[in-house]
Amino acid sequence: MADPDLFREAPEFRDHIYLNSDQFSASLTQPWSEPFFEARYSDDNLRNRMLNELFHEAVPPILHEDDLNSMYFSIENRSPFLDRGLFETVARIPTRHLMRNGYAKALLREAVRGIAPDAVVDCRRKVGFNAPLLDLLDNGDAEVRDELLAESPIYDIVQRDTVARYLEQSELPNSESKFLFNVLNAKMFLETQASSEPPLTRVNND
Repeated sequence: MADPDLFREAPEFRDHIYLNSDQFSASLTQPWSEPFFEARYSDDNLRNRMLNELFHEAVPPILHEDDLNSMYFSIENRSPFLDRGLFETVARIPTRHLMRNGYAKALLREAVRGIAPDAVVDCRRKVGFNAPLLDLLDNGDAEVRDELLAESPIYDIVQRDTVARYLEQSELPNSESKFLFNVLNAKMFLETQASSEPPLTRVNND
């Protein structure tokens, strides 16, 4: 929103989608990246972005993780908004009605007005569920830092110096906090798997 004319002047701009990807790729022991791809469903930029997130980007991985989590506890989970009839109805709504007076989700807001409190309906702030990593992790504790930076299979993939640099920060931007959160989770997973793998045995075929 720092440049309200951005997408009018550069409708193909997508740098915000892989935010800081070059920085994080350079943090790997073998830098890796992939080109951005966007399917063309509509000539309307907003609608096309929404459909790519629905069919390729945001929804499929979320549903995959959701299914793994629910099935682990034998729960039949449902996503009621992913209804074909609802999708087809909403897809026919002209794009100009999706945002109103600077409010996103304008139709949904009006649909629940009188049901949900006005303070919720009229709230412009997007509230996510990102883990406040540095609230959960005492990165100022030397023992915590030593444990996180100790020898680990993760450092065959991610540069240890990068993790150390992030752990020295008193605050992290959201993208860097997510990166560190993912690295530390992958670290614990790899160490758990390494400790639980059965020892290799030589098979005598004679």
